[in-house]
Amino acid sequence: MMGEKNNLVNIKQTAENSKKYPEPIVGVLIYNDKGEIFLIKSSKWGDLWQIPGGHVELGETEVEALKREVMEETGLKIDNIKLEGVQECIYPKQFEKKVHFIFHDYSARLTGGEIVEKNREMSEYIWIKPEQALRELKLNPYTKITVERFIKNRNVSYEDRYKRALADYQNLLKQTAKEKMEFARFANEQLLYQLLPVYDHLKIALENQNEENHNSWLEGVRHVVKQFKNVLKETGVEEIKTIGEKFDHNFMEAISEEATTDEKQDGIVAKEVRAGYKLNGKVIIPAKVVVYKKKS
Repeated sequence: MMGEKNNLVNIKQTAENSKKYPEPIVGVLIYNDKGEIFLIKSSKWGDLWQIPGGHVELGETEVEALKREVMEETGLKIDNIKLEGVQECIYPKQFEKKVHFIFHDYSARLTGGEIVEKNREMSEYIWIKPEQALRELKLNPYTKITVERFIKNRNVSYEDRYKRALADYQNLLKQTAKEKMEFARFANEQLLYQLLPVYDHLKIALENQNEENHNSWLEGVRHVVKQFKNVLKETGVEEIKTIGEKFDHNFMEAISEEATTDEKQDGIVAKEVRAGYKLNGKVIIPAKVVVYKKKS
């Protein structure tokens, strides 16, 4: 009885060990700097063109397996390895025997190496544009899908890069235009800071002269002031209104107060000690004023 039981155990273990499972296969679509892809023929797949690849061995990663298989079959070196997709390959009619593969398809860039002599894994090879390969070559149906995926992913990548580059360029143009406008608006600020006191002095001179004795001189000064005002206006300079206006700390500096009994006058500018100016809306010289303050 004991012997029969051991025999049954051995038979069961043998049956379990003989079970077959799908085989994981890695393949790689190699491309070069000319935009061409590398395809081969193998006697295993008859007269069909395909990508190089093979089994993943125990203890190695898929990327390691790809590099090893490519070197063994073709002699080429690759990097920039990217997964393109996964495919089920169940009992393919084109293959030399009945198999069930699970293809993990990658793309990779050619970095060097030299093509080895023709062998069972590579009886022929070709460098060809992917679109041309789809039109002219008799492709392994699974390789055909991989090539189509590669073209689609490549085009999406180019489009995304183009859109990002275009957006960056447009943002740069906008920023440059903005900076130019800001520079143009405020480039003369320092010059105006020096010229405006002269304008003030001319106004003061007019206010303190006796017009009866200096009519001719005054007329000339008036003309200069008028011209000066026109120039300032054309360059975006605006004189801040003060007398009779509500005090505004954004445009004015109150240097003293003047008592008033009129409640309505409280906080109103009574006198202008020094004029203030804005350049395109920006205060460059605040006005110095005396403000009415209601007696408490």
